[in-house]
Amino acid sequence: MSDGHRLDPYRDFSEFYDLYVGDWIEDLPLYIKYAAAARTPVLEVGAGSGRLTIPLARSGASVVAADVSPSMLSLLEARLAEQPAGVRRKIRVVEADARELDLGSQHDLVVVPFYTFNYLLSPEDRRAALARFRSHLSTDGRLLMDVFAPLGRLARPPRGPVQRVDTVDPSTGSRIRGWNSYQIDPERQIERREHLFEVTARTGAVRRRVFTVERSYTLPEQMESLLNKYPDLGYWVTKFSWRRIARLQHRLAEIMTKATGYSGGKGG
Repeated sequence: MSDGHRLDPYRDFSEFYDLYVGDWIEDLPLYIKYAAAARTPVLEVGAGSGRLTIPLARSGASVVAADVSPSMLSLLEARLAEQPAGVRRKIRVVEADARELDLGSQHDLVVVPFYTFNYLLSPEDRRAALARFRSHLSTDGRLLMDVFAPLGRLARPPRGPVQRVDTVDPSTGSRIRGWNSYQIDPERQIERREHLFEVTARTGAVRRRVFTVERSYTLPEQMESLLNKYPDLGYWVTKFSWRRIARLQHRLAEIMTKATGYSGGKGG
C-alpha cells in the first residue's frame, strides 16, 4: 500500500463514491429515531461524503462528522456549502482515524454506519476502535454499528466481474460504468474487491480506473459475542438483529449497545 493510500484510503474511490452508492438512505430512519432522543451532538464515525450527516442535521440533530479520508470530507464540505446556514451550523467536520479518535467529548449516541467498521482489518484495529468509541460515550450512551457480511457471495461466489453501476454523472455529463471482482479469504475473513470504473466523456474520450479495496467481515453467529470478547471495554449488548437490504444483496448486522459505569480513558 502506498503512502497516499495510508493517508487517504478513499483517494481512488471518492471520485465515484456518490454515484456508486446513489441515493441509498434506507438506514436513515433508524439513526434519526435514536438521534432525536440524544441530548448531545451525535458522533458519526465514517461520515464520508455526508450521506447520513446532512439528513440528520436537517432532521434537527447536531452532528460531529468524523472520517479518516480527506477526499471524502472534501465532498462533504462541498455539499455543506450548498446547505442553509442553519444546517451548516449543526455539523462539525473532523478528520480522524477511528482507531485513534480523541475528541475530548462524550456523546449520547455514537453511530458507525455502512461499511466503516469493516475497513478495520485486524482484531487489534477493531479492538482499538471499539475502545475509542467507548471513550466517547456518555454514561448512558448508545453505540449503533452496522457490520457487513457477504453471505450471498460466500454461498455463491461470483464468477468474473459483476457490473455495479451504469449512470451519467450530472456534473460532467460523462457516462460512468463500474464492475467489481471479488476474492474472499475465509480464513482471515477478508473480502478483497477489485473495482474497475470506466468514464466516457461527452467527447467520446474514455479513461479507466482500477483499484482494490479490502474489508473484513463477521458472520452472524460471531456477531453477538463480538463485544463480549472485550469485557474490559464495558459494553453490554441490549439489542442485536439482522436486516436484509435487498438492493445491496447482502445482510447488515445492527448492534445497539448501552454503556454504563465507565470512567473513560484511552483503550488500546
